[in-house]
Amino acid sequence: MVFTRKLLPLLAVIQIACAGVAQASSYLSVGYFNGGGDVTAGPGGDIDKLDVRQITHLNYSFGLIYNDEKDETNAALKDASKLHQIWLSPKVMSDLEKVPALRKQNPNLKVLLSVGGWGARGFSGAAATPENRAVFIRSAQEVIQRYGLDGIDLDWEYPVNGAWGLVASLPEDRANFTALLNELRTALGKEKLLTIAVGANVKSPTEWVDVKAIAPALDYINLMTYDMAYGTQYFNANLYDSKSWPTVAAADKYNVNFVVDNYIKAGLKPAQMNLGIGFYGRIPKRATEPGIDWDKPDAAKNPVTQPYFGDTEKALFMSLGVDLTKDSYMKYNDIVSKLLNDPQKRFTENWDDDAHVPYLTVKSSEGKPLFAISYENPRSVAIKAEYIKAKGLGGAMFWEYGADDNNRLAKELAKDLGIKTEH
Repeated sequence: MVFTRKLLPLLAVIQIACAGVAQASSYLSVGYFNGGGDVTAGPGGDIDKLDVRQITHLNYSFGLIYNDEKDETNAALKDASKLHQIWLSPKVMSDLEKVPALRKQNPNLKVLLSVGGWGARGFSGAAATPENRAVFIRSAQEVIQRYGLDGIDLDWEYPVNGAWGLVASLPEDRANFTALLNELRTALGKEKLLTIAVGANVKSPTEWVDVKAIAPALDYINLMTYDMAYGTQYFNANLYDSKSWPTVAAADKYNVNFVVDNYIKAGLKPAQMNLGIGFYGRIPKRATEPGIDWDKPDAAKNPVTQPYFGDTEKALFMSLGVDLTKDSYMKYNDIVSKLLNDPQKRFTENWDDDAHVPYLTVKSSEGKPLFAISYENPRSVAIKAEYIKAKGLGGAMFWEYGADDNNRLAKELAKDLGIKTEH
């Protein structure tokens, strides 16, 4: 099937897709919940306020790994007697005790512990040898059994690459990750779920993760098809390239469809992939930092774009709780309450017909509209659900539940993917 660059109307999409795609009721909606705290998303949310009636799977985030990496800042993870085992904070342990209550909301709910996340250390060491892998696997089994979980999800960011030097990595990580997942599958049997999250980077399915080798061991793979607003890119999770707000550097020209196709070309079956949807937005890095085209000579000395936010724009976001010197992340519920419902009406809502996502602009001191932030809303989520069906994907994944605005985006996904809910 040739999938055109422009989305087809919903009826046509369904007609094309239904020939080789599972019925809508079989689609997955995998919701990550930032319960334990995350480097970028902030403190953990309140599990008692979680409504899980419109998802099929809940990935509770995060468990971490005891490690001996020199830059580890969490003293609790430095316990040498527990090296390579899974560490759970008191908050995480308390929350996991409440899993039975969540299942009362949704008796069909599958609950997994997600281990890792951005900046999480210990994966490379835990996967490095058969002995280390055995320690990690026993720990995973104990956690699953202790809390009655349905499985485990590994979010290693990233094998071989090491988050661009942030965490330890080895050239052997790719093969070691394959061995770890195959051995985990053997230990868990078929009764428990084993899943992973993988990055959007073009090198991920070709150099960092051997997707064909690990696919048989996994129930499904969650694609992190977001966090693209870096370099000279404006959008966080554009479905296709924007003509109105193009990238300058070719290497920054990412979009959701491009990422999905990269994994398919690497040998992953579409039905085993869940499309990642971010319940948040990002201020593009090019607003605050020079854009570098690393494919050009003396790239660092010759930026291809210059920052377009001035002190006024930076101060505005700072007043809204976003420190642009540290991160550009903003939850959807904050985008709604602070930007869309801004009483001073400083932001203008826009829609990009090519990228198929909304974005906001803010006026400069000269009155020029500046690209401020891109994000997801119910309209863009519905279009991504159409895309899931047309590409024959297994379903959707989203990060993260606590960032939603009164469950609007999660409910939109459930409706569009035909997931039966009880309210």
